[in-house]
Amino acid sequence: MIDYRYVNSLEKNGGLGQTLPQPKLNPQVIDLGRYLFFDPILSGDKQLSCAHCHHPAYSLSDGRNQSMGKNGIGYGPTRKGGVLLKRSAPSLWNVVYMKNLFWEGRASNLEDQAEGPLYSPEEMGSSKEIVESRLNEIHFYQKMFRQAYGAKGNRITAFLVIDAISSFERSLVSFSSRFDQWSTGKKEALSSEELLGYNVFRSFVARCAECHPPPMFTNNVFATIGVLDRTERDYGREIITGQEILRGSFRVPTLRNIAKTAPYMHSGNLETLEEVVNFYNEGGGRGNGAPSDLRIHWHVRKMGLNKNEISSLVSFLKTLNDETNMPKFPKSVPSGLPVALEFESYHHRSSIK
Repeated sequence: MIDYRYVNSLEKNGGLGQTLPQPKLNPQVIDLGRYLFFDPILSGDKQLSCAHCHHPAYSLSDGRNQSMGKNGIGYGPTRKGGVLLKRSAPSLWNVVYMKNLFWEGRASNLEDQAEGPLYSPEEMGSSKEIVESRLNEIHFYQKMFRQAYGAKGNRITAFLVIDAISSFERSLVSFSSRFDQWSTGKKEALSSEELLGYNVFRSFVARCAECHPPPMFTNNVFATIGVLDRTERDYGREIITGQEILRGSFRVPTLRNIAKTAPYMHSGNLETLEEVVNFYNEGGGRGNGAPSDLRIHWHVRKMGLNKNEISSLVSFLKTLNDETNMPKFPKSVPSGLPVALEFESYHHRSSIK
């Protein structure tokens, strides 16, 4: 039986007792950003919106092993016919608190992150000129920009578009899960199995909490765990820094809403939470044939968890679900283009706890 000694650093910082900065956001700017987020008018071919890859039905991810960009039809796992991208799409929950964005951290703020896919020829394939010329021709957007930005909004600029989308993304926070309720005194919020899973999570055997500490359930750093790539070799953070020690290193993702954002890892090659836990239990990349030139994190090694401990850990991870602050998606957008949402399937899925 495992001796569940608690991670001292987690106990010292008080877990959810930490104070997180509260950004000051203008509701009108957020709402403008919401419409822009769902509007395909921003893409070069008027077919792809931000919501295609960060979809409410998939907890602000896209439910795909590898995201699909330009020329694709549909959304989610059934999207087809487009440019197949290298990685899966990270969820946008709590990105306001993330220090590095994209899997390899090539952006340090949401404005840079938003520009990446917008101007990428493989993704939205747009440009500042396209964005500005199109939006300035739409009366409803002209009105919304003036309401949100005052005199600055008299002429719609790409800068204001990026600002509005980024403001909307900063509003996407999730801190009302059953685990949060338990942490603030509602002890009946978690079952005995889920509590066992929490103890496994923060034990010195599993060490999950050292890279995924509350309240964010990420330490905002990069780690090499040896996940296999789906196709071509992905060098991860090394591409950005040039440091061989960071070869195959990727941003540690938040675990909030993790049960709703499958498949997992940068390559999307683990389909279920059980597969993820088993991957770590087998020693991560060391036990799964990772390339020998990777400097795999020393925490990643065989753990020896039994079936009960694995299932309880998965049960605990599901207590981090919280979509109460999911934004309302517009039934239509000012451009008149189709919105990438199927309302019935979304509402059915969102009713599943």
